[in-house]
Amino acid sequence: MKIAHIIWARFPVEGYGGTERVCQWLAAAQAERGHEVTILCKGGKLPFARVVEIPDQLTDADSLIPPGTEIVQLYQTPGFRLAHPFLVNIGGNGQAGEQFHPNTVFVSRNHAERHGWTEFVHNGIDLAEYPLSLKRGPDPLFLAKASWRVKNLRGAIRIARAAGLVLDVGGGRAACWHRHVRSHGTVSGAAKLRLLQNAGALLFPVIWEEPFGLVSVEAMACGTPVVATPRGALPEIVTGESGVLADTFEDLVDGVRNSGKFSPEACRARVAEAFTSRHMAEKYEHYYKLVLRNGKLREGHPSAAMDADPQKKILYAGYR
Repeated sequence: MKIAHIIWARFPVEGYGGTERVCQWLAAAQAERGHEVTILCKGGKLPFARVVEIPDQLTDADSLIPPGTEIVQLYQTPGFRLAHPFLVNIGGNGQAGEQFHPNTVFVSRNHAERHGWTEFVHNGIDLAEYPLSLKRGPDPLFLAKASWRVKNLRGAIRIARAAGLVLDVGGGRAACWHRHVRSHGTVSGAAKLRLLQNAGALLFPVIWEEPFGLVSVEAMACGTPVVATPRGALPEIVTGESGVLADTFEDLVDGVRNSGKFSPEACRARVAEAFTSRHMAEKYEHYYKLVLRNGKLREGHPSAAMDADPQKKILYAGYR
């Protein structure tokens, strides 16, 4: 196929950029599978794809898309003219009553179901970017936007403290003052990889419906187990061989304290069996073919329920 991606980012990705990294991994996997890939973006250079620079305000995408392009991959509902067949990846939780295009896929089964939909593609990573580490320290790692309440840094600090451990925090300066915390600020690249490889566990006690949770896959790829709340997509990702899902404070503390029992090889195997960029590319191809054959992905429109609130069912079980 001739595939074009449209995304407002520069490549290669620097810094965090979760959606941008997913785009880069997907495009690389598509190229490996023999497709001709173009990325319309804010500029840059990639060895596996043609890069076409686009303006900040795009009104007509068709004029920039290479001739012969069969399908366009988007990362937000288009607000510009686009006559080419396309598929939209939505990575966030919709607002109450928000409606999406019929050609939309979500990033997990739970994410899709909460929008009245069945079509989804799990995010996948390039395993080569995450070398396996067989030696880990005892202390857990919190790696998320520390200032975002739903990621629950406060709960993570309490859990680590109760387990008698120090919490490494990457993702902001919100915890610099706390004596039970080693704060690393905002991390990416080699610094982020070192934290993932050296952690006793990724501690991810989120208090909302997580659409996917890419960091959990990144941690397991390095051989690091995940200790998390069973919210959103996490039960689709974390198994009994790769971590602990618990919704009580005591069980989360126990999971962190006993994270050394998990095999690094088993954690990585969980990613290798379901969450690589190859898996992601294969499923996108399936949906591309449906759009090209039928003119659209399916009947109807995905939408968030009028009373949708991804925090509504927070379990106040003492881990906040």
